[in-house]
Amino acid sequence: MKKVIILAGLLSVMTHAAFAEQRGVLMEIHNKSIPEKNLSVNRAPMRLPIEVVYDTDTHRIEVVGSEYLIAEIFLYKADGTLVDHSSIINTTYTVQTSDTYIILIQGDEWYAKGEIET
Repeated sequence: MKKVIILAGLLSVMTHAAFAEQRGVLMEIHNKSIPEKNLSVNRAPMRLPIEVVYDTDTHRIEVVGSEYLIAEIFLYKADGTLVDHSSIINTTYTVQTSDTYIILIQGDEWYAKGEIET
């Protein structure tokens, strides 16, 4: 009987973990230093070592990047209300309500913007 209870418990935990989801957030990266006259030049898109992930189970937004990357992170609601701010790149936010959030990461010469629906 103990084995059946343990097996049922393990299956329950595995089922819960299977439905928890981590979604990567698509970030649009823009370069601030391109003069208007050079906009017609074809260049490869800018790549930055930043990953933004939203975990639906814990309602956490995690921003992970190189420790050498200097940037500030702003978390806004879709209506423009500032929810939180961090002056370091490796940070985690916990969102309490279901909403659409905008995450803005700003460096000196670039910025990245993404949208998260919770």
